[in-house]
Amino acid sequence: MSSSRQREARMSESLPCPECGAMQMSYTVENCQTEDGLTIRRLRHLKCSACGARFFDDEAMHRIQKERANRPLAHAV
Repeated sequence: MSSSRQREARMSESLPCPECGAMQMSYTVENCQTEDGLTIRRLRHLKCSACGARFFDDEAMHRIQKERANRPLAHAV
């Protein structure tokens, strides 16, 4: 098995959730909405299937920052 396949296999395993401690953190792809209302479509991130907590790795954070920078500014009234 190649090393890239080994990395993929490890990433699909469940990890402990920092919020609730359940071994149910795994990568998922879904639409996410940030606290400031920005929606990022099909964002790959870690999510706990027990408590719903979401965590963003560097790749996800870079994508969020890029989407935020490209968001049109609201017009001042």
